[in-house]
Amino acid sequence: MIDTPLVRASSGEPARTHRSAEEIGRTAAGPRALPALDVRRRYTSPAMVDTVLPNGLRVIATRHPSIPMVEMRMSVPFAGATFEHAATAEVLATTLFREGPPSRERTDAAMGRHGVTLAASRSSRWLHISGSAPGHALGTLLGTLADALTHGSPDEEEIRQVRLRMVRQISVIRAQPQVIAQEALLALCYGEMPGLQEVPFAAPVEAVTAESVRVLHSALVRPRGTALVLVGDLDPERAVDLVTAATEDWGGAGTITAPATLPPAPGGRVALVPRADAVQSQIRLVRPVVARTDDRFPALSLASLVFGGYFSSRLVANLREVKGLAYRADAGFQDHLDRLVVGIEADTATEATAQAYREIRAELGRMVGDPPSAAEIDAAREYTIGMAMLALSSQAGFATSVMTAVSLGHEPERVTTFPELLRTVTRGQVAEAAREFFDPDAFSGVIVGDEDKLASLLSAAGGGGGTVSASSS
Repeated sequence: MIDTPLVRASSGEPARTHRSAEEIGRTAAGPRALPALDVRRRYTSPAMVDTVLPNGLRVIATRHPSIPMVEMRMSVPFAGATFEHAATAEVLATTLFREGPPSRERTDAAMGRHGVTLAASRSSRWLHISGSAPGHALGTLLGTLADALTHGSPDEEEIRQVRLRMVRQISVIRAQPQVIAQEALLALCYGEMPGLQEVPFAAPVEAVTAESVRVLHSALVRPRGTALVLVGDLDPERAVDLVTAATEDWGGAGTITAPATLPPAPGGRVALVPRADAVQSQIRLVRPVVARTDDRFPALSLASLVFGGYFSSRLVANLREVKGLAYRADAGFQDHLDRLVVGIEADTATEATAQAYREIRAELGRMVGDPPSAAEIDAAREYTIGMAMLALSSQAGFATSVMTAVSLGHEPERVTTFPELLRTVTRGQVAEAAREFFDPDAFSGVIVGDEDKLASLLSAAGGGGGTVSASSS
């Protein structure tokens, strides 16, 4: 069948079947008024069940039936103090859902039939596990999860293959300028700290065996200190019962390794890290700030956003939009084990590096001398509240937000109470946070790039406390 256009009876011309956006936006009396944004809307958190099982596992379950699915997040304490730990932990996370007893094969087939997914990864402090399943298959998800948690029995051949792949990947990852910059930054601030290592070295990975993975699994994959979050189309009480039944054989006292104690970070020291023939540079600056539980943190959050936390921030507008000095510019919070820092990142062309660094310092100084205006604060406030509400609108976002809050030491209600705290922050509080935490001379960091081209340009780029010295590494 061939579609033919509608024809107006009076003129014989094809009839229009739609209106343009401009036409929709206007009426006979003029432009159509837009509805006001409901910035005062409050998010009402669904009821949660938050309990600790007899084996020590904390379970948080929430009904959020937007779609007939369930999202699962789990964080297991996984800190270590050696390079060998980082390597073994990485292999364990990679193989956690690959190997196991024969019963696992049957469970894997059931996962495929029911649309269940599970994945694991590690950071310097945690073994992270995430999963999803249709609501009716929650039991299958939990059964497979419990099987992996209770049976650390990797096959030696599988470990060998994982080692080979991982060593190749590490060589590529460690050549990335972002990784070079991050590790140089941590080394400058804290010296050699294996407990901070996110990307393991190749040599200790090559030494990982199936036995060492089993030993680490037995020592650290324990319920005590672990939190599990379930969000979705579920009955919270029944979900807790299912978790209890699935994990009844998962126990042991375990060993929770406390994160290493970090030495004080040197204030105001910036080092040039050589990267021969690089055509781009990476600028990384940090300074320690108060903990998230501090009464000043909400005001500091808004100050950080105004400075460089989103596209309309001062730093991004200056470096990217006005002067075109950076491919990427950003500022925000970073967790260095149990220490919170404000981090500033910028990626620039080599020839623009010195000017970009000067502009970063100038914007920091401006935060102190010209604190955020009421309009800047309101824009940042509505942006971050809006993003938080957007995250909470989906099952995956809600589950991740709750797990993040709990991992950082908060109660799960933090995901809804923190936006309310932001609403109460005054301009004076933000100005005080800006003066206290954005002094350019308090920031330490690294600039990774071509030393031959950058050394002379950067030697006095910031003046005062902004002098850049050659890296000692």
